[in-house]
Amino acid sequence: MRVGTGVLAGLLAAAIVAGAAIGSLWLSVSGIARNPSLLPARDAIVSTGVPGSLNLLLIGTDSHAVGSEANVLLIVHVNGGRNRVDVVSLPRNLMVTAADGSLRRLSRHYAEGGAAAVVKSVEGLLDIRIDHVALTWLEGMSRLIDLLGRISVDNPVEATSQGFRFPKGPITLSGEEALAFVRQGGTSPGDLDRAESQRLVLQGIVERLLTSKALLNPGTVKAVLGQLAGEIEVDSSLDARAMIELFVDLRLRSSQGSPASIKLPTAGGGIAADGTGYVLPDSGRVADLGRALNTDTLDAWVR
Repeated sequence: MRVGTGVLAGLLAAAIVAGAAIGSLWLSVSGIARNPSLLPARDAIVSTGVPGSLNLLLIGTDSHAVGSEANVLLIVHVNGGRNRVDVVSLPRNLMVTAADGSLRRLSRHYAEGGAAAVVKSVEGLLDIRIDHVALTWLEGMSRLIDLLGRISVDNPVEATSQGFRFPKGPITLSGEEALAFVRQGGTSPGDLDRAESQRLVLQGIVERLLTSKALLNPGTVKAVLGQLAGEIEVDSSLDARAMIELFVDLRLRSSQGSPASIKLPTAGGGIAADGTGYVLPDSGRVADLGRALNTDTLDAWVR
């Protein structure tokens, strides 16, 4: 999906990276791996959303190995005016219908069918179109966080991990602290689930990528993109030009501040045959959320 207007975005990009070599920036973005298998094979379909809007599915996992489960699943929604970003968090243990009609947790959809299987399930669940997919490996994000100048998370549980103390409430994390935060993995009552700590960190990274003043520095932009190239891959349609135009649009148009954070509505859960817990979607409220995504009315949903 092509975003923005090529000529205008090119001029704006030149203004943002004034004094930097555009060719070098382009090479950094081009270095991010493209994977054609992240999106399912499908005919060209007119998006059900507002023209210019975009839904990117961000999947975070611990391992490059085939068969690894997804730990974090986020929908990053950009509105048609390119001045608002919302992040919808999907529970990894959400029970969703697979293509064959069976019920599986979203994390298993990824382990068994890859990102494309998750895309199909999420599109069916919310009746939306996923335009792009980004896959990231969470263990490699420490240097990226330091380049961005720390990240903020709202920590739900006071904890200590690897010599760091994390009080309950809003905290800021360096790269080293973020790795300790996501490695808590406690199993005692009241401990923060590892998948939840990873979700908080990845969401904090997304917020910093969209709001950090450090990214007004051409050298920092190049360093961040270079670091991302080793820790992320995207679908083939999200090419270098599309990425630069989207980044420029969001940096220049958005006056929102931090992206709004939304959790997909759930309605109870249980224990599966394999002993793992699961949650069920609240079908009525999930349908409302899907309509809000398709009509760019997530601001009303958040309120």
